[in-house]
Amino acid sequence: MVGLTFFMLGKWMGQAELAEIIEERQQLVSKLAKLGATLDVKSRELEMVRLNATVDSVALENTRQEMIDLQKNINRNEAQLGLYKELMGDSSQPAGLSITKFDLTPLGQGRFAYRWVARQKTSKMQTSEIIADISIIGLKDNQETTVMLSDLDDQIENAPIRIKFKYFSINQGVLSLPERFNPDKVRIQLRYSWSKAVSYDQNFNWVEGV
Repeated sequence: MVGLTFFMLGKWMGQAELAEIIEERQQLVSKLAKLGATLDVKSRELEMVRLNATVDSVALENTRQEMIDLQKNINRNEAQLGLYKELMGDSSQPAGLSITKFDLTPLGQGRFAYRWVARQKTSKMQTSEIIADISIIGLKDNQETTVMLSDLDDQIENAPIRIKFKYFSINQGVLSLPERFNPDKVRIQLRYSWSKAVSYDQNFNWVEGV
């Protein structure tokens, strides 16, 4: 009788423990489901934050590039305006085609930024197409060597250089010198596209600016 009582008590306690375990499992499953749903929401929120951060970063970079381009345009316009005032007020400007100067700025490893300004002074002052032959004269292996600018600047697609302007034209680029080549002078020849006669022929000393 006592054994039966202990058996029934043990069975009841086992069933109660099992029920408790089942209930706890269900609670854990329910909690796990809630955590899973929360994780999905947080994951989507994080992805949105990352996406917004990326979009904001791209927008910021685009704005920065636009500001840089705008500043470049402003600087270029100011330079052109200053040059225009200078040329218009220069009564000593020679008639026909001419070059103000040829500027050079070293960039390192044989590379140079260059800038030259072509101008014209005629009675009618109309837009004209000008052909420019620009060459660099120097020594290579103790031999005098002439190299065309178009061979040193890969951005110049066609040679000779053709430009159109009414009063002046600001031209610039980057050139790379050949190895063992020591430049001495820059020769610039200008002529109108409708004429084979050279209207301007001048040498400029190779002077590296700072």
